[in-house]
Amino acid sequence: MDLEDQLRSALKREDPSPDFAERVLARVSAAPVRRAPRPWIRWLAAVAAALLLAAGSLEYRHYRGERAKDQVLLAVRIAGGKLAKAQKKVHRLAHRSNS
Repeated sequence: MDLEDQLRSALKREDPSPDFAERVLARVSAAPVRRAPRPWIRWLAAVAAALLLAAGSLEYRHYRGERAKDQVLLAVRIAGGKLAKAQKKVHRLAHRSNS
């Protein structure tokens, strides 16, 4: 119950002081004015983003090419192993029939 009383007390509605509006206006006028970014900064950011996308795309194409090459080499190794087994078997069968 103590927590509820503390919350009620903390969240109780209070009227602002009479000089509240003046203090807010004084702070607003004293705050530095933020300017919008200059147009060339936006242009520069757009060019940088385009370059990053292009570089990323090229790197991804390179990665995909390397991966395809690795897959082809693996397939050739597997096929070579199977072919070697088949050749040995044919050799053995040919040797048996000649004997």
